[in-house]
Amino acid sequence: MRSRLIVKTLLGAGASATAYLLAASAAMAQDQAAATASDADDPQDAAPSPGEIIVTARLRNETLLNVPVAVSALSASDLARNNASDLTRIGELTPTVIISNYRTIGGGSLSIRGISSPPTQVGYEQPVSVALDGVQTSSGRVATLGFFDLQQVEVLKGPQALFFGKNSPAGVISVTSAGPTRDLEVGGRAAYEFVGDEVTTEGYVSGPLTDTLGGRVAVKYRDMKGWLYNNAQPAPNPFFPAALPAASGRLPGPPSNRVGDYEIMGRTTLEFRPTTNFTATARVFGLYGIDQGGGSYSQNIGPCADGKPRSFAVVDPFGDCKADNQTSFSNIVQAIADRVPALDGDNRSRGRQQALTASLNLKLDLDKVQITSITGSLYNRYRSISGLTHTVDNALTTYEDTKYRSFSQEFRVLTKFDGPLNFLMGLYYQHARDSLYNHTNFRADISYNAAADQLVTYVKQASVEGNAYSAFGQAIWDVTPKVEFSAGARWTLERKKTRNENLYGVNTALGRFGTQSTVFPGSTDPTPGILAGRFKDDNISPEVTLTYRPVPDSAIYVAYKTGFKSGGFGITSPIQTSTTLSDIDFDSETVKGVEIGAKGRLFGKLKLQATAFAFDFKNLQVTTYDAAAIRFQINNAGAVRQRGLELQADLDAAEGLKLRGAISYVHNRFRDYTGQCYGFSIPVAQALTAAAPPGCSFVLNPDGSRARTATGGVILEQVFDGRAPARSPDWAGNFGFDYSRGLGADLEWGVNGDAFFSSNYFAGDTLAPATRQSAYWRFNAGVRVGNADQRWTLSLLGRNLTNKYYLLFAGDRTGGTSVLLVQGEQRGVVARGREVTLQGSFRF
Repeated sequence: MRSRLIVKTLLGAGASATAYLLAASAAMAQDQAAATASDADDPQDAAPSPGEIIVTARLRNETLLNVPVAVSALSASDLARNNASDLTRIGELTPTVIISNYRTIGGGSLSIRGISSPPTQVGYEQPVSVALDGVQTSSGRVATLGFFDLQQVEVLKGPQALFFGKNSPAGVISVTSAGPTRDLEVGGRAAYEFVGDEVTTEGYVSGPLTDTLGGRVAVKYRDMKGWLYNNAQPAPNPFFPAALPAASGRLPGPPSNRVGDYEIMGRTTLEFRPTTNFTATARVFGLYGIDQGGGSYSQNIGPCADGKPRSFAVVDPFGDCKADNQTSFSNIVQAIADRVPALDGDNRSRGRQQALTASLNLKLDLDKVQITSITGSLYNRYRSISGLTHTVDNALTTYEDTKYRSFSQEFRVLTKFDGPLNFLMGLYYQHARDSLYNHTNFRADISYNAAADQLVTYVKQASVEGNAYSAFGQAIWDVTPKVEFSAGARWTLERKKTRNENLYGVNTALGRFGTQSTVFPGSTDPTPGILAGRFKDDNISPEVTLTYRPVPDSAIYVAYKTGFKSGGFGITSPIQTSTTLSDIDFDSETVKGVEIGAKGRLFGKLKLQATAFAFDFKNLQVTTYDAAAIRFQINNAGAVRQRGLELQADLDAAEGLKLRGAISYVHNRFRDYTGQCYGFSIPVAQALTAAAPPGCSFVLNPDGSRARTATGGVILEQVFDGRAPARSPDWAGNFGFDYSRGLGADLEWGVNGDAFFSSNYFAGDTLAPATRQSAYWRFNAGVRVGNADQRWTLSLLGRNLTNKYYLLFAGDRTGGTSVLLVQGEQRGVVARGREVTLQGSFRF
């Protein structure tokens, strides 16, 4: 009953907003028709109003208020005003968008409207894809990239089946970098952030090289000492084999007392226009970065009985158990570093990232047809050595080398016939490969092999490789000058294969990793020691939209949308003698539903967008971490039911004063999903009598007794039905203002402020109580002075001024279930706290 009431309320609110826009539009129509008769006859082709935002949500230039898609657009000035220099910061500017940079393993998690996949699995694709200058990727590693010199970012919400490479069931973030200018232009920016002791400099040169060739070169350098403090100190090592010299196993202390990083990146763009109807644009972007290792930006968030974290029951005296700006981890034990070939004896906890993206966009405009070709190549490699227990002892130490490569090619044809019917048709191909090399030590005291002088639990190499083939098409029929009907579909075929092998492994109390002679059940390769598999799936995702445009700069639409995300294999978990292919594979994810939207400009100053939606997700891909078995559990949730409403408004309130605001209500709830409980340890002696932790229950045998593990423990499960997925707040919103005024002598000053709100959500996929993020507010503000035409500007920018450390992602922590009958400790990725930045920019 409650869910039906919510749906009725949402649909009623959406209908009311639609009716209001219709009425207002009708009232304006008579006045506008007299002045712009030709525009009113065909609102879609009308010239945009001054200052109107152009978006490419349907792979053609349309105004934000004309396109029948739920989209939020962020201009270059929006990004600069909020110092949004990576996807995490960009996501903070749009309600319901939560992006975490996890650095290690899968790279990051991208969520729109509460739908996401965890970043803890190499081989997963995110349900939110990112289009980098037209080149699509759904790899979570894109969240680790820095961004700069951007022209615009578009956030497309909900299923996007037709237009962006492979399907994106939760949405698309389309990033467009700045291109060459018609005249020579030089610009730059220098900034210093006081809290993190962060220096950023960037600059660009842009302009014509010849009459037909334009170019732009941009570079950026960033060096941060760190906003996160590492309190670890040198100490004896409780997890070290007695057979080795104690000095070689001593905990050496932190890399630095602050968790810092630096990166340098650059982009070169060439635009060739030999004729008025042909354009070839080539872009190459490169990034090189250094940090303190994959575990450095996560921290222990508890719960801890006495405020101190524990790793395998050993207390870390330097750590804490809450989301803040404090952490504790050491450099690598020297005896371990000496036995990792890739380290050459260097025991610093560190990570190195290299990324390279390239694209070639060819566009030919004929009289009635536009032909486009987009070729893209993406490469991202991250090598890291660090402790992953988020405690000083580094009882889990991992050297990781992950690589992601992809090549894609898209061809599309867009017709521009004079008649009422036009078409978009295209073909898409992508080849992608994820590879992983992992050299992991669980508790050196029980993993030491004296005969081989090995100090490692297992060494694994694995890969997942896939080919995607897709054909898509859409027909657009102008039923009348004001009514448009569009229908289309995308067919997708995905083929993937995986290969996993432990090059070395020992059998310990923590697991059996010596798999060299194991024949794995379900493996497509019968060779002992090899776990291999193949996956194939195809899908047809249709989309139908009916749009009414009563006047220019308006759209009222209803759409039926679907989406698809391929299944495949996760390759992060160590393979053990008990592993089967079904432990690492997962099924495809689909979505279908309805979206109703209304957009319009009222009274010439107020832009409104209202969207109501109802979608059903099937087989949502989920992963949880089993800290006892030392592996990730990969699964598919039966269904997620999504109902929601979004409102967005922008008002030119007075001369120099602009107001903005947005609010979103998204009601996501699991259905038909029983999964793993969060970390919780029950003594074998109490396996039949202990109470289950809150929200969980025991798996029962047919006779009603509690199911037992091979070691005598009990098996816990959790019914997720009726609960929201991780990173899915019901409410989110923002409101802000920007005011500018002249000072005379061609000078101008301005001030801006933005408030952001999120209701509570769970950051961890097991919905562990410690991962619950309570509702919070964030505030950004800035003041600036400069030349009226923005040739130079001096700004003081503040982000997260209330210094709120909130959770972006969380999960069960290795070694954190060591206190019996207590909820296991969690690790979390915490949002950066307060930032105060002095920034100067110039352009001439």
